[in-house]
Amino acid sequence: MITAMKAQEKNRLEALRYLFSQIKNREIDLKHPLTDDEAVKLLQTEAKRRKEAIEAYQKGGRQDLTDKEQYELTIIEEFLPKQLTDEEILAIVSSVKMANSGADFGSLMKQTMNQVAGRAEGLRVSEVLKSLLK
Repeated sequence: MITAMKAQEKNRLEALRYLFSQIKNREIDLKHPLTDDEAVKLLQTEAKRRKEAIEAYQKGGRQDLTDKEQYELTIIEEFLPKQLTDEEILAIVSSVKMANSGADFGSLMKQTMNQVAGRAEGLRVSEVLKSLLK
């Protein structure tokens, strides 16, 4: 935040202040400081909200708001763990499937999501798993 203040980056500072306030609010709700996993989940939730807002603003023809949300999304993504590629997800899904050959989709999905833990969206994992089960 200090760097953004010194560089007079108003939009970045605004986005960072919002994220810090969300983290503080979550800590107040939980009555303890956030763990790294909880912070990552909070950031993922905020990123998902931005993506949904971008889609809605694009449908409504509001390019100014789309640009604002896109900028905030890029800032949020700076603090998220590096996302896995489809090939890396496929390797993890394959190893889980090999270890649990008779398991159904739900249990395979749960075990895979435990392994990727914030490094891939559930939708992407689900698509890879479905393609592997076909």
